[in-house]
Amino acid sequence: MPRRPPARVRAQQPRHPRSWRRSRPIPRIPGASGALQAAVVRLENADTLFGAGDIAESFLEWRRWVRRPVRRLSTACSPCPCPTCGFGARETLERAVHRLPKRQARELRRLLGPLDERFLSRTVPVPSRIEHRWWACRA
Repeated sequence: MPRRPPARVRAQQPRHPRSWRRSRPIPRIPGASGALQAAVVRLENADTLFGAGDIAESFLEWRRWVRRPVRRLSTACSPCPCPTCGFGARETLERAVHRLPKRQARELRRLLGPLDERFLSRTVPVPSRIEHRWWACRA
């Protein structure tokens, strides 16, 4: 039996439609290692609390929130349900830190450290309400 050229074989194979690709790329956590990125993707696929890209989007949102002007960082001691504030993002990151493997959780905490320090240095605690979420009650 004669051999067919590879180009002819490829031409006869069905082409995959572009719909199998994601419509938007999954965001990455800036400065994170490949091991952390892989652990985050595994966690997002395994845990129903997270969707694809939720942890990286939360990291980027928390970073944007912390870099805001000081006058706009006040939380007024109320749990804000709006998606534009960074507190939902920080809660998502806290959940991720507790669900990741130890080594990757340590790396994520290391990446969050400078952001948290900046937030703490630019806000003061409000003693009227003590909460386990240290970021939620600051002025």
